[in-house]
Amino acid sequence: MNGTNMKPLHLLELIDDIERLRLSFKFEKEINKVFLKIVSIENFEDRTRKNLHETALLFGTLRRHDFDLSEDIFRSFKDEEGKFKTEISNDVEGMLSLYEASYLSLEGESIWEANAFSRTHLMNLVKEGLMDTKMVEKVRHLLEGLPYHRSCCRLAARQYVNRYDKMEPHNLLLLELAKLDFNMEQSSYQNELKELSRWWLDIGLSRKLKFARDRLVKLYIWSLTIIPEPQFAICHKELTKVGQLLTILDDVYDIYGTLDELELLTDAIESKDITEQVLHSITNLHDLLSSSFTILRLIDDLTTSTDEIERGETSNSIVSYIHETGLPEEKAREYFKTLIDKE
Repeated sequence: MNGTNMKPLHLLELIDDIERLRLSFKFEKEINKVFLKIVSIENFEDRTRKNLHETALLFGTLRRHDFDLSEDIFRSFKDEEGKFKTEISNDVEGMLSLYEASYLSLEGESIWEANAFSRTHLMNLVKEGLMDTKMVEKVRHLLEGLPYHRSCCRLAARQYVNRYDKMEPHNLLLLELAKLDFNMEQSSYQNELKELSRWWLDIGLSRKLKFARDRLVKLYIWSLTIIPEPQFAICHKELTKVGQLLTILDDVYDIYGTLDELELLTDAIESKDITEQVLHSITNLHDLLSSSFTILRLIDDLTTSTDEIERGETSNSIVSYIHETGLPEEKAREYFKTLIDKE
């Protein structure tokens, strides 16, 4: 990637395309050099103040790559009370970038307020018919989906390939590379899943514990959302195995075991021998996985609560929250979505 003669905005847009096509891991060194060059340009913040799209794209892209960029970069787009100015609401590209950037705010930052601000104005622009068909499709895709950094990037890349192909202009070599890479990674993922399926059949738990949920594929996809790079195949498989075994343990406690049986099982798990052998091996993973499991459980409750109720479970988070608060299910789901956003 030679960015010597490219303007900062064009560099940022190129990097954004590369990321969304899931090719950034092939250009890590080059992308990092570009970022270091961009942030070292004197008064770069001042030069982007008139361009909301560039400013928001800079903010979001650098934060995704762990660069420390202050939300003060948006100062010129706010009024004296610190609210975003209404006159920027007609800048569609800028509002789209601002909407995505808002999801990368840190706790306590005012940039999070841009989320509702940009969403409201983008929806109004769609209703007023002030965009062409392609832009309306782009806006709806963004507002109805997940922010990029929270999506399953491989699935998001597959969707972006289709959209990128229709963009004018677009880089044909980049597009062909993305298609080739997708096919190669898909083949790799399929082989990993075949190995996991053999493991699951070989240990025989699915035959012996018919009450337990079989979530092998779902958990494997979850592992890819955490660590999507194909070079981490071993990690994908081990995370999936841990998740499936924890699912079985969860079902044993929730719907199968009697109180006496569960007390015996708990005593066995807490016994010294098992504790020393098993807990020691997973301690280093705990911090990495704990918040991920929390989010997974919340999302799982949002998507599978109906199935669990039919299976006779009453410990689902949403069901419990409805009983505690008396809120309708729709409001309860919105509350859990807020928790996920915060996490």
